Amino acid sequence: MSEKRTFAPVASAALAAFAVIAVATLGRDPDPGPPGFRLDDAWIHLVYGRGLLRNGYLAYNDGVAATGCTAPLWAAALAAVHAIAGDSIDRVVRGVWILGGAFHVATAFLAAGLAGSLLGPRARTAPSTSIAALLAGGLVALATPLAAAAVSGMEVPLTSALLLAMTWAAWAGRPLATGLLIAAAGLTRPECAASGLVALVLLHRRTLAAAQSRAWLRAAGPPIAAALGLVLWDLFASGRPLPATFYAKSAVSLGALPGRIGVFLLDLLPRVPPFAGGIGALFLLGLVPGVARPGSPARAGVWPLAIGGAFLLANLAILDPADPDAFYHQRYVWPALPALLVATAIGAASLGERLRRAPFAPAAILALLAIVGAARVTGPESRHLHQDVRNINEVQRALGERLARASGGAWRVAASDAGAIRYFSDCETLDVIGLNTPEMRDQDERFVRAHPVDALVLMPAWFASPDAERLEIVDEATTSPYTVTSDPRMARQIVLRARPAETPIVRTRFAGFSRFVLDFRVPGTEIGEGDGG
Repeated sequence: MSEKRTFAPVASAALAAFAVIAVATLGRDPDPGPPGFRLDDAWIHLVYGRGLLRNGYLAYNDGVAATGCTAPLWAAALAAVHAIAGDSIDRVVRGVWILGGAFHVATAFLAAGLAGSLLGPRARTAPSTSIAALLAGGLVALATPLAAAAVSGMEVPLTSALLLAMTWAAWAGRPLATGLLIAAAGLTRPECAASGLVALVLLHRRTLAAAQSRAWLRAAGPPIAAALGLVLWDLFASGRPLPATFYAKSAVSLGALPGRIGVFLLDLLPRVPPFAGGIGALFLLGLVPGVARPGSPARAGVWPLAIGGAFLLANLAILDPADPDAFYHQRYVWPALPALLVATAIGAASLGERLRRAPFAPAAILALLAIVGAARVTGPESRHLHQDVRNINEVQRALGERLARASGGAWRVAASDAGAIRYFSDCETLDVIGLNTPEMRDQDERFVRAHPVDALVLMPAWFASPDAERLEIVDEATTSPYTVTSDPRMARQIVLRARPAETPIVRTRFAGFSRFVLDFRVPGTEIGEGDGG
């Protein structure tokens, strides 16, 4: 790139770094407690990252191949963080923050570069290509939810960057690069497969125009190989072709898709500067035929819109954003935002072509919406982020640390939230939801008998037991105010152990979110070889 063409990407990257720092610091309490993450799921990713380093393959419990990680590329990145940070958990957490922030910076850089490439270096647009590129990168940088997601420990910023890089490679007509990026994106979020199919179609159209009609076939090789590899791994580890999380979490429904799209448009998208009030989305009209001039380079803005839209539709068809106020549900759709923001910036450029007397007005209005919106929501978003972190630290992390002290890592435990409990206790852990130990979802009798537990960390909001008299609460943790979800009952978790009994094993049933049974070891009794363990 020339110096003129690199200004917008570099400036956007600098603005993104500032946004991440602002979100990470503005709402931070004077006494914030240990560094952490706003979801227990982030600790699950770290369990897999640590397991990859220890075992050489994806494992939730050491020595046992698992399919609970839908983002193996992110797990590999976290394995690298563990290798660098060593045994210090605080250094690991800060390393993950830095890594996520770097990917958000890269996403803003790519957004500006992609917009400039789509418009073309000699495009006669108003505003100029460089201004439109700076607008696209700036919109991504100032998207406060993306900046907050960058320090969440989740795979959002990596997925966002890969989606934009995939779009750019397809637009540039580079089949191998496109294929490799589609494969990488699919290894980060499975919904990227839908975006990859759109990218292949767009690449075909691009290479067909360049008399290279078969070039796109070379792009299909890497994603097909990656998909085949994942299926073979899942079959080897669990006997099923898809990750365990799909069977435990998915709520596939095409009939419910219109309602879920409505939730995204009315409840989720307005949280993103400059889409508050729906004003920013109006600039997408600049991409509509009849508004965008025939032959205008601004019509290329359909590319990121199609690729981001494919990700959204795939995600919403599979998962229900039942609690749009919670980052738990927001994080599934946020990876598509940068592509939509690039398309919005190009739409503003297209509208500017129609305004001879004020060609810069659409871009200026859009930029103002983003700046004002970011200034308005960054403080509250930061406070919400840090309160979420405190909630997870005061419950899941605290109980995991106390289990580590009580057990010395020698117990086998079960948990309804299976991230921080496994990571901090370092005990063999059964995930009763079945995300990481699918045998619990299937209620495999042989597995249950062979894996009696010493303790269960349970969320009473999710489960209850008709056999509660057989167990006793030995520990509990509560946090307030609770902001991780909209259900305040989820602020409390308890640790259960078996009461004294005549037998060394006590079986207990549970119902609620799902049904399962567990065999509990009775403390102070001996277990023979035939009694599991």
